[in-house]
Amino acid sequence: MKIGLLRNIISLEAKLVSFLLIALLLLDRNFSKLTIIGPIYAHDLVLFIATIITIFKTSLKFRLPSIFLIIIISILYLIYSVFFGDTGKGGFLMIFRQFLLFFYLMCSYIIANKFFRNENNIDKSVEFIKRIAFWSLFLQLFYFMYLYVTVENYSPLKGYSYLSALGVMGIITYAAYILVFFQGLKKQLMFLLLIVVSTLLGHASSFFAVFVILLSHFYISFKPKVRFIVIGIILLLGIIVIQLPQFNDKNASWRILYWVEIFRQSIVDNYLVLGNGFGKPYVSLEFTDYLYENLNSHNMLEKYNPMARWESPPHNSFLTIIFHVGLIPFLLLVWPLKTIFSQLFLKRKSEDKNKLFLFYTIIGLIVWSSFNVILELPHSAIFFWLIFFTYIFYDKIKT
Repeated sequence: MKIGLLRNIISLEAKLVSFLLIALLLLDRNFSKLTIIGPIYAHDLVLFIATIITIFKTSLKFRLPSIFLIIIISILYLIYSVFFGDTGKGGFLMIFRQFLLFFYLMCSYIIANKFFRNENNIDKSVEFIKRIAFWSLFLQLFYFMYLYVTVENYSPLKGYSYLSALGVMGIITYAAYILVFFQGLKKQLMFLLLIVVSTLLGHASSFFAVFVILLSHFYISFKPKVRFIVIGIILLLGIIVIQLPQFNDKNASWRILYWVEIFRQSIVDNYLVLGNGFGKPYVSLEFTDYLYENLNSHNMLEKYNPMARWESPPHNSFLTIIFHVGLIPFLLLVWPLKTIFSQLFLKRKSEDKNKLFLFYTIIGLIVWSSFNVILELPHSAIFFWLIFFTYIFYDKIKT
């Protein structure tokens, strides 16, 4: 595997995005939280500049109309929130902070529409993703050694031990790479290493994402008509895995209760269609009291953290999207991924290794984003959208 991350990436906007991802891999929040002036961060400024360059460099072609439509919907909710919303807690800053989820999507969409017009650029993106994945594993192993040498009584079984948020996503991506491009004993040993590393990162959901990739690998190896039987077996295995202590602690219960509350809001209060816009608390005061009474969780109580209800989304990025724009509009985001479902249920296993690699990767990162705050944050959002749009355009243009 070549090690030059920026090699063969020629356009300025692509170089800026590559710079962002490499900086996030190495520096994590030290870069994503680097302030330029006031509320403006270096990460957001570089991404904005890359987007502006893309807009003025050439005429825009709004492919993937469902993605374009959900972006427009989010902008309309933003306008409504600014002029008619409640800006009491946190003011306008909180409105724009919550909108960043869609800002990252919008910038990624604009850049992807330009960059992926060229079929060769799709190949470059796939190779870049592979290199990020490789370096994520390599640097994480080095980081384990660094912690062992520098931290007294260090144990990777206690607390978090990951180099960066993007590095965790890269490790999940490398699991997909191993399954597709490695063979024989090397494949088995490397994937075993990935399982061990994902277990020691401190996030149970990182191991779960790798585990789901492995299940997907075996699952789509069966003929489509046999898969419905296999689904039952996989669900049973999934239930067994979820019974592990890491998935049944107070934190996991907190997530489930939070998710149920967001779904209740979307289905009952907002009739499946409406969203809550931006600048609003994710949950009510009554719900925070409910968490305290049932789980003894005081993190979101008003007296403990007055801004927690605004700043703590439900640790599932897709539910956060649903909260802001509604459940049915959220399906606009899912629509371009329909080929994932056809690969899962209808089509034989793809013979295209790059497509299969992207398929496993997007499956793993969807699982990862379903248990964590990923798309809302600068240190993880752009890499997800890179995989998302690379997969869509690879399928759309290359196959």
